[in-house]
Amino acid sequence: MYELEEKRDQIFQFIDGLTDEQAATRPSEEEWSILETLEHLFLIEKSVVKGLNHVMKTGEQATAKSKPIHRTTDRSHKVEAPERLRPAGRFTTLSEAKDALVKSREATLFLVHNKDKATLEKYTMPHPAFGDMTLDQWVEFIGWHELRHLEQMKEVEKAL
Repeated sequence: MYELEEKRDQIFQFIDGLTDEQAATRPSEEEWSILETLEHLFLIEKSVVKGLNHVMKTGEQATAKSKPIHRTTDRSHKVEAPERLRPAGRFTTLSEAKDALVKSREATLFLVHNKDKATLEKYTMPHPAFGDMTLDQWVEFIGWHELRHLEQMKEVEKAL
């Protein structure tokens, strides 16, 4: 429904061609390595699922206009990740990163498969760049966010 698996498959296809050494190398002090970027994707997905669950349990129903979340892939607009969503070196191998991403995706799919689209559209949660978004759009955002960072990882690979 949200093409989450297709977008995640693109990430996995890309990293399957890398070594752990390549994935751990930063192109510069200011830039994340591929492993750090994967950790960020894991942290984002885990945080979104936690937030969605919290809002549905304790939040009041609210509406929000549809946001152009497909623009997330536009890397000309930089958004600073909050500290809690920045990598801390949790992964040392691509296998560790992939395992964590599989688990975070399982949690997302469990949430989505147990809620219908209409339910997810009844609640909102704030996004730092887009403002209030429905939970439905948040789920879709996960995939667009991953494609944004896939481009970043490709840039890192080229820089190596």
